[in-house]
Amino acid sequence: MKMKLGLPVTTAIAPRCAAALILALLGAGLASVGRGQAITEFAILSANARPVEITAGPDGNLWFTDEFGNKIGRITTAGVITEFPTPSAVSEPHGIAAGPDGNLWFTELAGRKIGRITPAGAVTEFPISTASGELVGITAGPDGNLWVTGFGGGKIERITPAGAVTEFPISTAASAPYGIAAGPDGNLWFTELGGKIGRITPAGAVTEFPISTAISQPVGIAAGPDGNLWFTEALGNKIGRITTAGVITEFPTPTAISQPVGIAAGPDGNLWFTEAGANNIGRITTGGVITEFSIPTASSEPVGIAAGPDGALWFTENNGKIGRITTGPCGVSPTTLCLGNGRFLVTATWQSPTASGQGTAVPLTADTGYFWFFSASNVEMIVKVLDACSLNAHKWVFAGGLTNMEVTLTVTDTQTGGVKTYLNPANTAFLPIQDTAAFGTCP
Repeated sequence: MKMKLGLPVTTAIAPRCAAALILALLGAGLASVGRGQAITEFAILSANARPVEITAGPDGNLWFTDEFGNKIGRITTAGVITEFPTPSAVSEPHGIAAGPDGNLWFTELAGRKIGRITPAGAVTEFPISTASGELVGITAGPDGNLWVTGFGGGKIERITPAGAVTEFPISTAASAPYGIAAGPDGNLWFTELGGKIGRITPAGAVTEFPISTAISQPVGIAAGPDGNLWFTEALGNKIGRITTAGVITEFPTPTAISQPVGIAAGPDGNLWFTEAGANNIGRITTGGVITEFSIPTASSEPVGIAAGPDGALWFTENNGKIGRITTGPCGVSPTTLCLGNGRFLVTATWQSPTASGQGTAVPLTADTGYFWFFSASNVEMIVKVLDACSLNAHKWVFAGGLTNMEVTLTVTDTQTGGVKTYLNPANTAFLPIQDTAAFGTCP
């Protein structure tokens, strides 16, 4: 087991054979950027990291698969990352879901296995028939079992917590089942890259519903708060909604070539999704209104997304990071300040030769707060975001520190999406920040 810290970075999917099909589509796109959300990114320090899917665990953390690293990762809501290698040296884990037994379950593309990992990091693998092809999506079913999509074999797999496997074939040739989710009707619903949405009962009866868009390629699917299922169309550049009776409605994304992939229900009553081609996180209301939020890191290739226990949405970036996006104008948390009357989200991260982490935030007034790193009695940095619109039509950022550590201060304007990042180098007495031109949007 290797334990590392994800380094927050804030600035202004697929299995091997499916990767060529989907990731080849990830072109650059122009996005209409929404307002009011803050994105923080945490770098995975292990070499060749490629996080794919992510889910909330029973332990209050987020768990993700690292396909190229052959590991399962865990990230706390404070950004601390721990990695656990799979027993199989080349496993390429892909899908992951919380199981009914208090463990996390995941699929392995290369190993043709389903894995189970306890919150403590103990991993067990269960082999699946090679006729099932690559195993991709996984979810907990209403029957107390895990359900898995067999991408290459055109099958749906059911696995008990004890590891017993049953296979159910899909009648459509080259169906390529991919994402899977439990529906509100007691059935399992899955996407077929061939252009259909499938439904399978716990007894194994399969029904398929074709999507009207000729080349849609549905990928992710999730149950919505409205009693319907919602899915992404990577080639159709749409978000789809299907009722439990099979009625499909499609909503095009504002960005023409967005390639939406993952999707999850958020705590705010909306659906949130990743746009791998446009480098955005999207939000769609149950009425079909879509807003897009740009990810700071260019070409990050966001794929998986899940709601976290902290009220934020967490997502994977194929470039080796885990991201977090708040669902409100300024997401107050133990590590964030909301200054400027709640408009500006402020975080501080520290780095030493052996470790790194986020500062703990303590608000003082509507525009001022401070951070401590190791002890509540040891103040490390104080920050103020001042409204100086009447002086020079700008918002000002001031900060002072009582440390010589490497520190990154990030200030996000949640109304405009603008971001300012300030770095204090290691082994340097903290340099005062006096930025009187930080944000030029007034009021």
